[in-house]
Amino acid sequence: MGAKLAFLSWWTPKFIISRELDAISIVTNQALQETLRANVPDFQVAAVDDRQSFRNLYEKRAAMTRRHNVLVEALVAALGEDTAVKVGREALFKVGVELGTRNRNRLGVGDSEEDLVRAAQIMYHVLGIDFDVEWIGPNQAILTVKRCVLAENYSEVTCEVLSATDEGVVKGLNPNMSMKFEKRITSGCKVCVAKIHGRSQG
Repeated sequence: MGAKLAFLSWWTPKFIISRELDAISIVTNQALQETLRANVPDFQVAAVDDRQSFRNLYEKRAAMTRRHNVLVEALVAALGEDTAVKVGREALFKVGVELGTRNRNRLGVGDSEEDLVRAAQIMYHVLGIDFDVEWIGPNQAILTVKRCVLAENYSEVTCEVLSATDEGVVKGLNPNMSMKFEKRITSGCKVCVAKIHGRSQG
């Protein structure tokens, strides 16, 4: 385990959380906008004032989720829900892999289960998400999201699309692992549930 990973898993300063939230907001919104442009050539993306200020992280997260909703709804209106979800998830999964890979390198994330969970906790903390992981066998686990600030504003279809980012992050943090959500709070469930699977190394 890298020293930076160990430190940030214990305490992540608010300025780092804010900075990382900005980075996640930018790349996820850009991915959705590029997906819209590729599939709806005449679509015009409304400008967003990047200089707007927020009183706290809650407001910043809420603004990000509202923007996600607008872009996903535009994609659904243009392509229909099934196609919009498919192309949106493909784009956001790639973004997640890039985010996970970047943080794997920056934080010194190793291949252990402990490192994966610690790194995911840091990234989820940025988004206002609390979760537990239960390992149920070799390279198999259940991730349960107990609290998700984003779910307070996400529509069901936006959550389905954006959750691909989380699945990509796990792959980026550990290329031997994959994750797939099976239940979501936005679908009326009390918690989000995802299964994590790994492949043998060596």
